[in-house]
Amino acid sequence: MNHRISPLVGCLIVFMAFSADVFASGSAPVTVDVEGYAAIVGGRKDAAREAALNNAFRRAIEQVIGVMVSSKTVVQDSALLNDKILSKSSGFIKTYRITSERFETDACRVGVRATVSTVRLEKGLDDVGLVSRKLGKPRVAVIMTEQNIGNDGPSASLADSAVNAGIAESVLHDVLAKRGYNVVDRETLVAIARREGAYSASGAGVPTEVALQVAADGGAEVVIIGKAVAKAGVSAISGTNMRTSQANVSARVVDADTGHLMASHTATANAAHVNPTAGGAEAIKRASRELADNLNRQIVAKWSRRVSGTRTARVVIKGVEFGDIARLRDLMLERLNHVEKTEERNYRDGALTLDAEITGSARDLAEEITHTDMGGYRYRVISLTANTLNLQLQKK
Repeated sequence: MNHRISPLVGCLIVFMAFSADVFASGSAPVTVDVEGYAAIVGGRKDAAREAALNNAFRRAIEQVIGVMVSSKTVVQDSALLNDKILSKSSGFIKTYRITSERFETDACRVGVRATVSTVRLEKGLDDVGLVSRKLGKPRVAVIMTEQNIGNDGPSASLADSAVNAGIAESVLHDVLAKRGYNVVDRETLVAIARREGAYSASGAGVPTEVALQVAADGGAEVVIIGKAVAKAGVSAISGTNMRTSQANVSARVVDADTGHLMASHTATANAAHVNPTAGGAEAIKRASRELADNLNRQIVAKWSRRVSGTRTARVVIKGVEFGDIARLRDLMLERLNHVEKTEERNYRDGALTLDAEITGSARDLAEEITHTDMGGYRYRVISLTANTLNLQLQKK
């Protein structure tokens, strides 16, 4: 028979191994089968049965999280899982059914089929930030321009005149921080832009290359670049003095190291108010919340693929002769366990740029390539970021 999970079960949780599609779309509940085991102590079969039930769910945790992150990380994050996930487990499991139950001489075994809410579990995973922790908690910068009703023109978040963050930027900061993101302080970005003279006007938008440079100088691996615009309705709502204001907020998420697009979304919202400016502010706020939630789902999906599979890293090798390129790429595939595939992007002045599909991190690749026999070539690490590895090639 089916049971609703009760507080007596305590700390019972099933973690689903999410595919990118599950993360991105918030799919239907998922059912998994597990078996738990517990010893009978002092003849207490009832206590052993409950302990076996707990053990079944804990095995499900190890089984499914293992698909998402390495067992080493699971051990490192065990305290985090206990504090943040297990305490909320009853909210993730919709129903469960005992499929088998048997008592042995000194033990109890219980088979369980549990139905898990993937939507709630996604939220729980976001709160814990387990995927982010596995990737070293990448720093995220938010750079927005905004124009509310009544303003003569847009205000750029990096402009000298933009003393305070706009509504959209503030909402994004708040939502991302609550989800466990490592968000770069806005004042840090403004100070960097001012120091470098990168952007001082309040124009219509921040050029992508400027945003990437400022974000990178601020230590960010990911930058969210966007704009928010609110417009007032033409006529008042029938029988009232209220007008409907509409806001359009759009943004794209870019890898600050490689310039690759990670996510993008546009959100639209309406709000009614007697004061058009106040109505515009509320509309921007509503649209920004939708934008933040959507970008979060896309980012988690992207990072989850990195954790459970391969990722793309930019590898720049200096001191390369043109005739050696094919040989170097072949050796990387043959001798480096972390490299699955390479794509040549450009070659200029002895510098070869590759996009490498790798398992693990750029640091893992750096460690391997500097300690592996590369067939007469030696590599020295010049610089390293989360997604970019700069190397100097030396022939032995």
